[in-house]
Amino acid sequence: MNEVHKLKRNPDVSWRTIEGQAVLIHNRLGEIQVLNDLGTYVWENFDLGPQDLARNIAEQHEVSSEEAERDVLDFIRALRESGALADVEG
Repeated sequence: MNEVHKLKRNPDVSWRTIEGQAVLIHNRLGEIQVLNDLGTYVWENFDLGPQDLARNIAEQHEVSSEEAERDVLDFIRALRESGALADVEG
């Protein structure tokens, strides 16, 4: 998914991991988003890219690489739609 490489964490979103879950605060919107364990893993390691994220998830959980990659890509799309991820400009 080439558009994933054109995404970054939105600088208007503050975040912290609390008890193993990432808590994202959308500063401009005044909204909070709490990620589950796998969502937190993807968020914290976003720079690895979807293929490496999926491979690591597949190795640690009983899912195929294809299923893990599909789920990672779907989750990244959802993060973009929520505003947690933003397009890289330039």
